[in-house]
Amino acid sequence: MSEQQPESKSKLPKLSAKAKYTFLFASWVFLSAFSFYLGMNLMGKEAPASLTLKNTPPSTVEETASEETTLSTENGETPSETKAEESKSVLEESSSENLIPSDFAAEENPSFRASAWSTDWSAMKKTVHLYNEIHPFIYVMKGGLSNNGELISSWSSTSRKERVQELRALNPKVKIIPTIFRWENPKEKIQENIGMGGRNDIRDKHIQIIVNEVETYGYDGIDIDYEGMSCDKKEKFEEFFVLLAKEIHKKGKLISVAVHPKTPAEKKKDLNCKGLSKPIHLDFRENWRGPTTHDYAFLAKHADRVKIMAYELHPRKYHNPGPGPQAPNVWLKDIIAYAKKRVPTHKLYMAIPTYGYDWALNCKASAKAVYHSDVLRIKGGTHKKHQPTDINQIIASENKVANWRNLSKFSDIHKNRAYEDPTLWYSSGGCDRVAFYMNRKAFEEKMNLLRKFDLGGFSFWQLVTDNDPEINDYLSLLVQGKLPPVQKVSDKELEEMLNPPKKVEEVKELKVSKTKDKSNKKQL
Repeated sequence: MSEQQPESKSKLPKLSAKAKYTFLFASWVFLSAFSFYLGMNLMGKEAPASLTLKNTPPSTVEETASEETTLSTENGETPSETKAEESKSVLEESSSENLIPSDFAAEENPSFRASAWSTDWSAMKKTVHLYNEIHPFIYVMKGGLSNNGELISSWSSTSRKERVQELRALNPKVKIIPTIFRWENPKEKIQENIGMGGRNDIRDKHIQIIVNEVETYGYDGIDIDYEGMSCDKKEKFEEFFVLLAKEIHKKGKLISVAVHPKTPAEKKKDLNCKGLSKPIHLDFRENWRGPTTHDYAFLAKHADRVKIMAYELHPRKYHNPGPGPQAPNVWLKDIIAYAKKRVPTHKLYMAIPTYGYDWALNCKASAKAVYHSDVLRIKGGTHKKHQPTDINQIIASENKVANWRNLSKFSDIHKNRAYEDPTLWYSSGGCDRVAFYMNRKAFEEKMNLLRKFDLGGFSFWQLVTDNDPEINDYLSLLVQGKLPPVQKVSDKELEEMLNPPKKVEEVKELKVSKTKDKSNKKQL
């Protein structure tokens, strides 16, 4: 285009080259600002009046230098230590061409979905074809006793983009739903991020950042894992979750929530918690601070997935209730019976542990997490294996039981129970030990139970390279829809589980108790 102006416009003052460039630059800045203003107004009209989402600067999500996030818990340990100790990587990473068999074909619309939480990138990449959903365990809240809405990610921004693409290339059908984790403990709280202290501004910023992460990295949704909250946070957590769910669903994405396990209580009562508008109805046994803030029925109305963390029935600390399995079927049945009345079946998942614990029976040595390589090591020496495991029967048949002080004092809780979870009984360093662990047989029995109750699926805590490889063989059949069908539990059976008929012995004890009460009243 010529720099000469038409004759009709030659009366305008002639501009220098510098002035022309200045004028053009100023015009560009004005037009860019005006376009940005129009775009922001359009975004504002789409958001609810109570929450206006904006583009969040990248600096609001910090990245850690290491591949794994340091996640604190109540005891100052990492969740992998508390729930399962450190994830182990003892197997070599496979080459990409061997990750998925050529004849593997996942079921199109599974009624029972397989999912897993994981910090182990190698394990995710190697087994992603065996899962319908993957939860990369990569986000934590920034700040300790107070929050500013921001997050920290153990994956860099580059890794987030590349790894999502790589997982999708390996399994185009998988849903990638990363987790945001925080466990309340003396050094870390869940406060302003859910609007405590009147800080709805920080809560809204927290929601903005979460939505921005989902959009930026193309996740299929987000998984909220806010654990151990004090009861006064129940209503604020629910307000936060409703707002977040609304924004996530606007983007056509999924929202998942991890909740504490609950089992039905025989005696129901109300808990008056300071700061709440109404009491918490305790119709469950687990009335410590964590479960009191997770209302299954309320959260299920807004969540697409409700994942019950059904593990740690026997924590690795000795004080109570000592050695035992982490998720026996007898306990899972009670959890399912409670949850089925409050959560729609297709949304309900049971989270199953991939680990067990190894306890010392007659010395003060610490309990340790048990994975597949640990099982192979123990089996390499002198040991006794039991599956199913009947602890009372074992105690009755062993001549060393008098020295098993870490188990014998808890023997009553195992009465009339045979666990599908296998055990290895052995000696090490002059100490008798028992290791509960997970193998394919125990896992298959748990899956059959969940399928009988027609649940939406299961989640693993957690997917690591050192899980029993035979479990992957089972998962391959499950995800491809090649397992034989199971007989579903009827509504009548479920009702009987919630309201079991009293045994003859219990009825006799009740009658004796009432007779004693009457005689005592007469004496008074």
